[in-house]
Amino acid sequence: MQDRMTSVVPIGMRTDGHFHSVLVVDDEVQVVTVLEMTLRGEGYATYTAHDGLEALAQIDRHHPDLVVLDVMMPRKDGWSVLESLQEMPLHERPAVIMVTALATAGDRARATSMGASAYVAKPFDVDDLLGILHGLELAS
Repeated sequence: MQDRMTSVVPIGMRTDGHFHSVLVVDDEVQVVTVLEMTLRGEGYATYTAHDGLEALAQIDRHHPDLVVLDVMMPRKDGWSVLESLQEMPLHERPAVIMVTALATAGDRARATSMGASAYVAKPFDVDDLLGILHGLELAS
């Protein structure tokens, strides 16, 4: 499974080294539901969006510490969301874990160059995603 996941040091992190709120962005309702329930069970304040436009509105409204972001979505894709996040001041920018079916080395490199903290290919194991999230917290 290691070849399907990439992780780097997070950009957006609270000063205590923990994420307190997470925005889950995916057009697949089942993915959003599973991640929302799992993250809430782990104690995170959790928000959801089903496309990139909703994601940007939720980021503006809730200022999450972390965004779990799909790439292929209607109205505004994950790449466009990442571009918008890069316009935010560094200290306000949430960390991003990309979760997507796009799994080429080029996609991974693009995500990293655009500020993603980690990259997970679909399908994924929720426990593996939690491991990456906790690893990002420890890396801060």
